Amino acid sequence: MALLTKPTSKRLPCLLHYLPSNQPTCRILVVDDHPVNRTLMTRLLQRSGFSVSQAVDGADAFTRWEQWQPQLIFMDLLMPGMDGREATRLIRTAETVNHQPSTKIIALTAHPEIANAHQAETGVFDDITTKPIRPYFIFELIAKHLDLQYVYSSLNSLDAVAVESY
Repeated sequence: MALLTKPTSKRLPCLLHYLPSNQPTCRILVVDDHPVNRTLMTRLLQRSGFSVSQAVDGADAFTRWEQWQPQLIFMDLLMPGMDGREATRLIRTAETVNHQPSTKIIALTAHPEIANAHQAETGVFDDITTKPIRPYFIFELIAKHLDLQYVYSSLNSLDAVAVESY
């Protein structure tokens, strides 16, 4: 196992990200009204060692956030009923009223123009990314916001080849 600051194209292929066994379990809530999107993201994160729960809309997300207290939420912006913006505002209000630490919330959207518009929106989302998801970037965002390290497995072998810290 080698310590690397970040995989580069010369070091690739490094596809599989795992949480080291000495790191506490991280709870991530995936909120998306499309079942395929939820399932893909959930499987990606669970295979890497994250504890994952799902919500189908903003109201469901708020309820699950209250009950489960995830450390990070991937929140779809555009959903029927309560959308991601409204759910995030409810969460932020509850955190303030209850003097809770701020949950990291990363907005997801299939519309790049919406992502650009929300980049300027401060105090609501911690970050934003577009769909379709790019697994490497998803793991970068998680590491950035939760201060995590990963173990990478190479395509050439199943041995761990790198530990990365952001």
